[in-house]
Amino acid sequence: MVINWDLISNFAIAMLAIVNPMEKIPLWVAASSGERRSFRWLLAGLVIVTCASILLFFLCFGQFLLLKLKIDLASFKIGGGLILLQFGFSVLKGTAVEFDDVDRNESTTTLSRVLQRYQQIFIPIGVPVIAGPGAITTVIIYGHESDSLLTTIFLSVTLVAVLLILLMALLSGSIIQKVTGTLPLELASRVFGMILIAIAVQFMVEGLVITFPGWAAIH
Repeated sequence: MVINWDLISNFAIAMLAIVNPMEKIPLWVAASSGERRSFRWLLAGLVIVTCASILLFFLCFGQFLLLKLKIDLASFKIGGGLILLQFGFSVLKGTAVEFDDVDRNESTTTLSRVLQRYQQIFIPIGVPVIAGPGAITTVIIYGHESDSLLTTIFLSVTLVAVLLILLMALLSGSIIQKVTGTLPLELASRVFGMILIAIAVQFMVEGLVITFPGWAAIH
């Protein structure tokens, strides 16, 4: 079987651009600040493993699922764009990550505290920030364009590699915060919100143009 290396390299670039590990640091620092290293490692690992499972599922079965549900990619882009737009505004206002303090009772294990925090922050950090409409749409499209099992396997390996890069960025987030302070990270978070809004609008426009091709002809 022939491996489509061009498809794999393009997929790697696209996923790095969409996942953009450095943009996730402000949200991650807000979600894990004040916690011990073991807590942050377990929480980050749990979030990344869950996101990897979601994206790998859509990479392998996304196109089949959409066909079974009779949902085309245009509709998926419009719906996903709406979700991302709402989250972009919350990031811009600084209200994207809100959670209650975890139980710090001595009898509470680190794992139980991690699971408690995980339930609070997986939405939005896991979905839609990491495994969001942009990433899911991208993996579905590239999974559909794969013409061999080996190519799909290498696409999966590439996806895992990108998420490992993101994991390393998250784990170094507290160090970066100590070096830069909180203001640059807060500023980056607001800029990230503006970028998310722009991406959301672009997804919706692309979906609407495909659904209503006459709009494109007008321009």
